[in-house]
Amino acid sequence: MQNRSLSVCCVLICTFVLLALLIASSPAYAGEAEALLNLLLKRGLITEQEYEELTAGRAEGMKEQKAVADASAGTEMSDRVVIEGAIEGEYRWMKHREVTARDSDSTSDLYLRTIELGIGVKLTDWIIASAVFNSEWIGDDVNAGDEMLTVDEAVITLQKEDAPFYIVAGKRTQPFGLFESHLITDPMTQDGYETKRAGITAGYAGPAGADLSLTVYKGEEQMNHLFESGLFDTEAVSRTDAADDVGSFIVSVYAEPVEEALTLFAGYLSEPGAERRNETLNLGFNLVLPFLENLRVDGEYMKAIKRERYTGADREFKEGVLSLSAAYEFVLRKREVIGGGLFEERRAHIISEPLEVSLRYEYFDDDGFADSLNAWSVKDRYSAGARYSFYNDEASGLNAFLSVEYRHTGLRVDSPADMEEANDEIYARMGVNF
Repeated sequence: MQNRSLSVCCVLICTFVLLALLIASSPAYAGEAEALLNLLLKRGLITEQEYEELTAGRAEGMKEQKAVADASAGTEMSDRVVIEGAIEGEYRWMKHREVTARDSDSTSDLYLRTIELGIGVKLTDWIIASAVFNSEWIGDDVNAGDEMLTVDEAVITLQKEDAPFYIVAGKRTQPFGLFESHLITDPMTQDGYETKRAGITAGYAGPAGADLSLTVYKGEEQMNHLFESGLFDTEAVSRTDAADDVGSFIVSVYAEPVEEALTLFAGYLSEPGAERRNETLNLGFNLVLPFLENLRVDGEYMKAIKRERYTGADREFKEGVLSLSAAYEFVLRKREVIGGGLFEERRAHIISEPLEVSLRYEYFDDDGFADSLNAWSVKDRYSAGARYSFYNDEASGLNAFLSVEYRHTGLRVDSPADMEEANDEIYARMGVNF
């Protein structure tokens, strides 16, 4: 009798061990555990109270497993997906509404300069996809903005962390010029030469911050941008569409010979044109003085090497643009991303430089365009401004700022009696980044 009782106890102990294993295991065994509990209850080996306790324990265990799994999945997703954005409102005053009309009245505008939303997804350790959607000039009659969101950037980047070679495919400001700007307005180099187009870049990232890349894209985006820049009188000449093939390319070189102190870059761009290709050279530098680390000096030069002959002109005009700027940062922080053509580069200025004052000088060489065609062109431009972040959390990227800028633009004018020789502008901006 004693042996039989011992046997029953052994069976019960083994049963409860098996139940514990089933309950602690994955939900795939939920049916088997439920069936075994019912069988034990029917045979009288466990009581109703024990049955309820076991099923309640099983439910609680599964709930805890689900909570852990959900938390793990949520953490993994937050590590892989990054969402950023910006909203900026702007006020602008111009001394002359139309510089082409002598003694024209002043004008002012108040509008939303930009709304931007950026999304980045790290699919694997070597595949990254990102997109930036924006809407610009909302409520501004001069630039005819609207409230439609457009795809400003959309790229796929392929690069292993320990591999020097990379590929970037998609729409973005292609690597021709850095366009550093510590002010509200863009530099003239960006006004005339930014090349925002879908393309594909193959590059090599070497030591000492070196980077060499080749980019191919379609059309004549850089020349179209030049004619929309407002740097010269486009009513005096026009362009003839040349080609619509993937025949444009950029060769770009970037190096950092002195880490966090000196950056050098250069680029060569070639696009099809009417009868001959349009070729442009870019050179520039970024400098942080070792004895005055709060001061940043930036320089960039664009020069036309070859140009098609514009309709209405009897020769080619090889224009050039020089932009020099200096910015003093009262709060010095490391900024790993430089440049101003991409969304991340623009955010880097604001997040990493919460309080600064800036000066910029620019000169546009029209190669005799205004004199030859009895037209006008921009001659030089002086800009001064300041930005203050009244809320700045560098770790999270949350930022709210105020900035102001004064800009004076001198013009080459064929008939001073008919149009203005200069214009003055004041800009004020308030924005948030998140």
